[in-house]
Amino acid sequence: MTTKDELSPNELVKESFNSILSLHEELLKSKDDLIQNLQEENISLKEMLISIQEDYSQDRDVMKVLQSQIKHLQEENEFTKRKYQLMWNQAIENYNKQK
Repeated sequence: MTTKDELSPNELVKESFNSILSLHEELLKSKDDLIQNLQEENISLKEMLISIQEDYSQDRDVMKVLQSQIKHLQEENEFTKRKYQLMWNQAIENYNKQK
């Protein structure tokens, strides 16, 4: 058996080449893992975006209903104000007639 100091040039080249191949394989595995993680994250982000868009759409529909209800209540309030104004004017006229 030989030590590193006693390795022939061919064996040294072969060992270096094997080391480089090993590092390259690790790099490729790491790259594949990173790509897989990024794809999973992308899928998760797409699902989240779709969910947010659905929530936004529902919120927009709820806001339309609420705006419609507010408009209706404002109209009803204005009608009630006019009604009471007429009633008070009538009451004042009746009171003045009794004097």
